[in-house]
Amino acid sequence: MIAPVPKGKILVQFDGMCILCSRAVQFIMKADRKKKFVFQPLQHSDENQDFETIIVTNDQSTVKYFDAILKIGKELGGIYRAIAVFRLLPGSWRHSLYLWITRNRFRWFGKRDSCYLPSAEEKKRFI
Repeated sequence: MIAPVPKGKILVQFDGMCILCSRAVQFIMKADRKKKFVFQPLQHSDENQDFETIIVTNDQSTVKYFDAILKIGKELGGIYRAIAVFRLLPGSWRHSLYLWITRNRFRWFGKRDSCYLPSAEEKKRFI
């Protein structure tokens, strides 16, 4: 099941076995000065067994795939909003690009032997 999202927070669900994904989460945590984001590996969710996506949920909506990345960039603000340039591409192209990266991520970046374990400091931001 999708964990309840704390009021005013944005939940990012990701593949905890994916090195690219967990490094992206670490990046988001550093860039997130307002501490808006909380995180959950998809492996800890009963609801979703599709580990080829990232899911971003707030109190109003849920987005997946490249749209989730666009949402993260928008919410981080500043220079990270530049990711919106990808909105110029048709949605089907963005989706195809996302799936191509997803299907090659383990070959390019590797795979963890066990699910990502946050540090003691990071645990505060995990559900």
